Amino acid sequence: MKLAKNILELIGETPIVEIRRLNPNPKVRILAKLEFFNPGGSVKDRIALKMIEDAEKKGELRPGKIILEATSGNTGIGLAMVGAVKGYKVLLVMPESVSEERKRILKAFGAEILLTPSELGTDGAIEEAYRLAREEPDKYFLVDQFNNPSNPLAHYYGTAEEIIKQTGGQLDAVVIAIGTTGTLVGVGKRLKEYNPRIKVIAVEPVVGHRIQGLKNLTESYIPGVFDPRIMDEKITVSDEEAFQLARRLAREEGIFAGMSSGAALFGAIKVAERLEEGVIVTIFPDGGERYLSTSLFIERPILNLKLYNTPTRRVEPLIPQVPGKITMYTCGPTVSEPLHLGVWRRLIVADVLKRYLKAQGLEVIHVINITDIDDRTVNKAIDL
Repeated sequence: MKLAKNILELIGETPIVEIRRLNPNPKVRILAKLEFFNPGGSVKDRIALKMIEDAEKKGELRPGKIILEATSGNTGIGLAMVGAVKGYKVLLVMPESVSEERKRILKAFGAEILLTPSELGTDGAIEEAYRLAREEPDKYFLVDQFNNPSNPLAHYYGTAEEIIKQTGGQLDAVVIAIGTTGTLVGVGKRLKEYNPRIKVIAVEPVVGHRIQGLKNLTESYIPGVFDPRIMDEKITVSDEEAFQLARRLAREEGIFAGMSSGAALFGAIKVAERLEEGVIVTIFPDGGERYLSTSLFIERPILNLKLYNTPTRRVEPLIPQVPGKITMYTCGPTVSEPLHLGVWRRLIVADVLKRYLKAQGLEVIHVINITDIDDRTVNKAIDL
């Protein structure tokens, strides 16, 4: 074992482990690359080091400048670690919704944190970071992971080469959850060059998801590093599907992984179910210890009721997001129009559902909108 000059030399060369008990197909091997073995605890250590060192080589980052970045947490931790070793101050812009564990880790590394409204998500943090960089360009070096070409290059030269080495080049598909898309693009491009028959499959969260670190590209900025040509297929995952698999990883495989790892495994399982045989590699971005204060490891009771989930286009169990409470919304009638069968059907079904949920001991808030001809929305539409 070599003696490292500093902690940054330990980034990369993460292990791969086979998923056995959660694998639905005995003729297919699912291999997970455990990126939480990086010294900063996530896959983002790789891009943090690459982006900073490339910026230094280009003269974009010089002593005295502050490293600035928008992040959901893991990239920030990687940057804070690199900044600590190299002697840079680090300012990180984050949504308020990020886990408490991530905030505390960042402060422990000496980074400064600027929080943005949680409802604006990562995009709100990105806009604030851009504003700061525009107003004081001599003070800040904006890392801009979503548009920085060094992001996918870290995976092209690092992660992908490790996968080829660790599998002997014998793999049929790689499954990667979508965040900045840097891992997807970098790993996917290199593997396609190595063997064009390797399938590159992305896992994307549903619209309005709560999986920290991942992005649904239809509701957020499209990263500049994203290249859709790399991707052969996209699989959609819901919050609870990702959360349940993250919990099962700990209990059945002994792997304490985070939300996005559950999402990645969900995609790998879906691919394994339809393959006759082969090898699938997926990437687990971080560990579960950063999510103990979140809902990830709080299991909610599952009611004996299944509903059709329009975003995922699947029938799924109804799981209250807030324990013991359900909020329902029903599109009601327009008072200037005669009632029709569709309105009566909606109201009756909603009433039956509400009575059932109350019988299960839940507190139900039922909101019904009634559109009036004097409604401001209607008037505004008429004006337009």
